[in-house]
Amino acid sequence: MATPTLVRKWGIRLFKTVWFLCISIMVGRILGPAERYLDHDVASSICDFIYGDVNAETIYDTYTNIDILIVLTITTVIYRLTTLLFNKIRK
Repeated sequence: MATPTLVRKWGIRLFKTVWFLCISIMVGRILGPAERYLDHDVASSICDFIYGDVNAETIYDTYTNIDILIVLTITTVIYRLTTLLFNKIRK
């Protein structure tokens, strides 16, 4: 009896991981590049604060880091809302 429970538990974990990745891909595609929705002055001030120098490489790293942070934050909120909705519908 332990094997079906273990398989079900890992299946649910795999589904949740795939669901999170699908949401993050969709959010990343919808938002587009960070240069489009983030002001250059804000990015350069953050870059200066983090790296102490503003050049092409550090500004690109800053845009990438901010983009990843925003995508993960939005994805986490959407993931939590959908899992709460699934649980509420299921009960």
